[in-house]
Amino acid sequence: MKKKLTQMVDKLLQNSENKLSLASLELIMNRFIPFNHPHKFKFIELSEQSTQVRIPYIKNNKNHLGGLHACSIATAGEYAAGLSLIKRFGISNYRLIMGSLRAEYHKQAITDLTSKVSLDQAEVDRILNELKENNKTEIELCAKLYNDSEECIAEVFTTWQLKNWDKVTFNKKG
Repeated sequence: MKKKLTQMVDKLLQNSENKLSLASLELIMNRFIPFNHPHKFKFIELSEQSTQVRIPYIKNNKNHLGGLHACSIATAGEYAAGLSLIKRFGISNYRLIMGSLRAEYHKQAITDLTSKVSLDQAEVDRILNELKENNKTEIELCAKLYNDSEECIAEVFTTWQLKNWDKVTFNKKG
């Protein structure tokens, strides 16, 4: 992301409990992350305690059986987890990159789903201490996805590396 856009996103993240800021952040993130655009994610909550992202039951997200596609469910889970981390730590100071993703599916998804992630203060403190000592850390988060009846349809486990931008090097191959 360009510097100005990054600064704008950081500002919106700081104020994401405001409905207008949350809607603006949703618009920017869905537009400037091309892969996410067709999913039409809706940001429900983005606070220090909780992140909730809704994935609609629409044609672009369905599989051949008429349920939500496994990959769209996994994407909603990893998206909520990533948003949770950038909300807490910002995107100007740290680079966030996913290292692994694993999903467990419990039931067919035939409604919109809400992906929910929580990040407790003890984990935030651990992350901050490790960033201070090593300039990078790994975090595993679990997003639970619920249908309109509040049944847990899937769990998505993601492992992320958070690294100080000052310590990031780009390997340019010829």
